[in-house]
Amino acid sequence: MPTSTFTTRIDVNLKERLQTIARQEHRSASFMANQAIEHFVEEREATRALVETGLMLIEKGAPTISSDAIHAWMDGPEDAPFPEPNVFKD
Repeated sequence: MPTSTFTTRIDVNLKERLQTIARQEHRSASFMANQAIEHFVEEREATRALVETGLMLIEKGAPTISSDAIHAWMDGPEDAPFPEPNVFKD
């Protein structure tokens, strides 16, 4: 795969930590940074795709769960059942 140069600023302590990990794994810091950026980009792309799919399903009338119900569930006890979706019928 072709590569290109990408210049950025990084915190000194973070750079040292990255270099330590790279040495431990017998890789270059550049390789490790490239892997981290690749994983970050893949995660953001996947998240965006999921959000777009969810919005499309909502537009088509798929059942939803209100944010209030989700927050109540998250703030509730660990064994609380997951909230039931709101099913709207015409």
